[in-house]
Amino acid sequence: MMVQVARMKKYVVLVLGAFLFATNVNAWECEYGEAKAWVKLSNDTQWREAMVDGVTLKVHESFRVKVWVKTKVDVHALDIELYDPGVTKVFEVVEGPSKNGEHILKYDVPEGWTKTYEWTVRPTGEWTEGWAPLNGGVEFLITPDNYRVIDKTIIHAYISSEEWKESENTNGEESNQGGSHGMPGFEFVALSIAVMLYIWRRRKVG
Repeated sequence: MMVQVARMKKYVVLVLGAFLFATNVNAWECEYGEAKAWVKLSNDTQWREAMVDGVTLKVHESFRVKVWVKTKVDVHALDIELYDPGVTKVFEVVEGPSKNGEHILKYDVPEGWTKTYEWTVRPTGEWTEGWAPLNGGVEFLITPDNYRVIDKTIIHAYISSEEWKESENTNGEESNQGGSHGMPGFEFVALSIAVMLYIWRRRKVG
């Protein structure tokens, strides 16, 4: 039974990952803002511009992800997320401003605002011997019914079942460092809706 469940989880990850990867386009820009992303693998000396494809990662092999965001207009709410799209958590954040699937929220963001976020990420070992994407999403919200979303694959990697050894890590990443100041998805949805409705109603009355 456990084997069947594990196989089903892998199947769901593979199907969802393949679908999102296939529908991913190159543009990281919309009329409300833009974003760029880079990846730096354990043995890299230079950042690779996303999307990074065709690479192999071992279990617990750390790599770095950098996301740059810029607004083109005044934005009431900005939501930035690093996540993998499947049911199984293929990746985990060991250091960074948010965990896998958590939201970084900014409110009343002015036109021309820019910021760069950086994470250290590694495969969990829950999914191996297959391909898996790690995505980045940025939502620019003007009103509850006026928003744009940039959602792209940052890295599409083959996850080997081989365990990573710390001595192999040339960039000196610490595997036991944690820390996240993000917000889980459920709380984000409730808070975001409440705040945006309040702002919208206040402006409508005013």
